[in-house]
Amino acid sequence: MQFTDAEGKVEVWSGSIQPHDVWLIKGGFRFEVCFNRYYQPIRKGGAVLVKFVADIAKKSELCPIGVVNWRNVNKQVQADIVELIRGKFIIPDGKIYNDAMLKHVGKHRRQWKFELKARYFNPTVRTRQQIENDNPGGIVRGTWLELVKYWYSGQSKDMAKSKIDASVASSSSSKPRIEVEDEVFNELMYDKDNSNQKPVGYGFGVKRSDVMGVHALLRKKGIASEMNNDNNDLKVKFARHKKETANLIMRLSSSVSDLLTAVQSGRVSPETLAATNSALRTITAQVSHQYTL
Repeated sequence: MQFTDAEGKVEVWSGSIQPHDVWLIKGGFRFEVCFNRYYQPIRKGGAVLVKFVADIAKKSELCPIGVVNWRNVNKQVQADIVELIRGKFIIPDGKIYNDAMLKHVGKHRRQWKFELKARYFNPTVRTRQQIENDNPGGIVRGTWLELVKYWYSGQSKDMAKSKIDASVASSSSSKPRIEVEDEVFNELMYDKDNSNQKPVGYGFGVKRSDVMGVHALLRKKGIASEMNNDNNDLKVKFARHKKETANLIMRLSSSVSDLLTAVQSGRVSPETLAATNSALRTITAQVSHQYTL
């Protein structure tokens, strides 16, 4: 992977590159990063960038986790994060790239808060004071207390579950819960009017299949089972043709061997020629049939 200094000097870094390597590098060196058409970092440089962004999200002095919503985080704090990232990586200029970086930070910040809650918030076996005193390393004391306070508040209920329960309760129809869950998923992931076919927080211009996966989307539309049946039929046909072709090759090999033996002995009979010709015609017809399938 290449990285460049402020004067344009290019060097190559081989081997694994971890976030601590990025933090320690000095001299104005920045790692090169490629982006796809969704403005998402890709290849080795992209992987290093994503790991570094995840590491930033875990440093409360840089990325405060006490604030409930990432959008409400101080704009100067967000600007400092963008400046920090650009100081370590070569990223094209433009607001769209800044927004993409902040979306990645927000995503990893949410994931980090989820991991902290799963690991430390167990009110059924520990008191609130015990949880507050179990301050993880790397998290400022005041920030940790804000986070614990939020966990104990009614606001920390899962948004998706709350919306689903509310939708089921208010629905006048007998709509299955799975359909309600699908509607809530689309509401949370896409614009309210569903006109913008890209999920919120997953880059720019990403389609449903890019997030859900092609097979998941096909299952959702009821197409996957049909494709599986077609695939099974093709597998059966392929196995049959494979067996028939193997038998024909064995037959042709035997006929050619008999013909060569007869030629060497000087006793080529019409029957030997006919058998070889028949084998050739049969295998030619079989191959032609397979190509027309």
